[in-house]
Amino acid sequence: MLNKLVLVRVDVGVSGFYGYLYTSKLVKTILVRAYPPLEEHFKPVRGSIPKLIHITPLYENTSRGVKCIYSYANCRPSAWMAKCTGPPRIIELNSNYYFYLGLHESLVKHSDIVSALVNYNECFEFIKQRVCVETMGIEVLNPHHIAEKIVEEALKNKGVKIIFSSPTLLRDPLKTMRKHKTLLPTPINVFATPIYLQLHTTGTYRKAVFRRQLLRIHRLFNETYSILNTVRVKWVYYTDKPIPALAGFANYRIDENYMKQLETHGVDVKKWLIEIFTHAITLGVGTGRATGFGHIEIKPLQAGKVESRLD
Repeated sequence: MLNKLVLVRVDVGVSGFYGYLYTSKLVKTILVRAYPPLEEHFKPVRGSIPKLIHITPLYENTSRGVKCIYSYANCRPSAWMAKCTGPPRIIELNSNYYFYLGLHESLVKHSDIVSALVNYNECFEFIKQRVCVETMGIEVLNPHHIAEKIVEEALKNKGVKIIFSSPTLLRDPLKTMRKHKTLLPTPINVFATPIYLQLHTTGTYRKAVFRRQLLRIHRLFNETYSILNTVRVKWVYYTDKPIPALAGFANYRIDENYMKQLETHGVDVKKWLIEIFTHAITLGVGTGRATGFGHIEIKPLQAGKVESRLD
């Protein structure tokens, strides 16, 4: 089933927008206009069936590195809630950008979407402005191959770095009576959605199996001392109210003793992690993945080094 997961990078030229925007809204509009059958897969659904599609906001390459484009507010905590001061950040789109689309091909063939996007060039009304978009390039990535390389290096270096490339809305998987969001980037909270997705797409989901996998990931990865220095809360404007979301990165160390214990009990840790990482890279983590939240990069930790500050 891993060969049905596809990650597509789309490079676009965009012009004509100025205002407040979480740019995945524009990404969704581009995708639906280019390939209308996708609209059905972005609609809200009820129940526990997860969405098998994931998009990101726009990204821009700058002299300081890659920048994720979205409006956010400057907020500070008070006794009961955060107080946001000043207007949200203004977005001006008049350059070259890129975004990612991740999907499971049980929804739609990626080749159909690529064919629709490859010559896409259109101006249209978007939030009362005339926005022009042109496809500049498309790259189809194999997330399974990416995950294989990451896991091999991570097992060698005994750790991983999780980069929250787009603002991330995590959910506590053990609080099942209601959808309880959390701002703690522990391994169990970060990997709960990819584990659930992997079990769902392979038809092996059972509550007991899901909880056993959560316990394994919880015991295999340990947060490093630097985690509170490398993540931060960003107050993101997706609608008219700011939403608290995670940004930054988290370092995890692998518990070698527990890994050996798993292997003595017949668990192929490498294969298991590749499956989880493949789903995380393609379909994101947390909630709101189909609206542009929860896109992550996973990198092996550099041997003998733990980063302790935000990039």
